[in-house]
Amino acid sequence: MPSGPFAHICLLVKDLDKAVEDWTKILGVLDPRQLDRKLVRYDDFEGGADKMRWATFVSEHGAEIQMIEPAPGTPLYQRLEKHGEHVHHICLTTNDVEGSLETLRGQGIETVGEISSDPTMSWQKWGWVSHRSAHGVLVEVAKPYESHDDGKWHPAPPR
Repeated sequence: MPSGPFAHICLLVKDLDKAVEDWTKILGVLDPRQLDRKLVRYDDFEGGADKMRWATFVSEHGAEIQMIEPAPGTPLYQRLEKHGEHVHHICLTTNDVEGSLETLRGQGIETVGEISSDPTMSWQKWGWVSHRSAHGVLVEVAKPYESHDDGKWHPAPPR
């Protein structure tokens, strides 16, 4: 589980297995504690019109590193083809996704899309702050989560 509201940074990658291999080497030198826990991995995940594989290096002492490999023909795949590999988003967590996004909109911050959830993780909700308001980076606003030894995400106790 991330140690604070800054939960993860997500990279859009062409080859998830190669990205995991390379980041294992990078973290092995620069942040070995992030390799202590089992990788959270979903090989068949859908979000809106996107289908993808993704993996997250778990951190209990800072932000996690997540990577997504989009399926061919999806909007994320088209973005990857157009822009190459890059940071897709950062994620900040809150117990009140809907209320936080509403407050941000009231303060003139642009949000995009609807509140989303995954049927396999019905407790998880997320929404987005536009890159236009966040000065170039898409910001995911999600409910807090924690990683368990089963390699999956589970709800975190309220903060």
